[in-house]
Amino acid sequence: MKNKLELISNVLDDFFKEDNITKLVEIQEDMSVDFISGNLRFLSFSFDKILPKTDFPKGLFPFFNRGTPKVCSFCDYVIFTEYKGKLFVLLIELKKGKENVTKQLSAAQCFSEYVIATINRVYGTNVKPEIRQISIRARHIKPRQMQKDVKYEDNFHTFCDSKFWLKKYLI
Repeated sequence: MKNKLELISNVLDDFFKEDNITKLVEIQEDMSVDFISGNLRFLSFSFDKILPKTDFPKGLFPFFNRGTPKVCSFCDYVIFTEYKGKLFVLLIELKKGKENVTKQLSAAQCFSEYVIATINRVYGTNVKPEIRQISIRARHIKPRQMQKDVKYEDNFHTFCDSKFWLKKYLI
């Protein structure tokens, strides 16, 4: 049997997938944070891409009514990784201002749960990931400093570091 990351890679379109990023970037907000994966394998999915009209004539979610506000909202990154045999899904939203990130992170949580349910159905597995929501706000990005411990409240964390060290978010 393939590992969990390979199963996820098999069910999602390559157009959105990356396995070698060094920065988390939000172009519209003119923000970026260094992403340090260490030796951990991961799959990053970003939906903030210019979609070719030939492949995506009705946008990213063609089955939703784009005229209804927030229906097609989505976070900036969904990162799948394994650590000590456990699958983790990190949902990451970068924002400059004070706008609420809950709806975008919740939409990504629904998506990631659907992806996991799909691999469980297709491959007959019983994967149960740890799903974590992470908000990265420009005002919380600190200049070089000692790394702070990551604390989750209801699987939600507000980033307060200078760099995103992947392993820290899996403990």
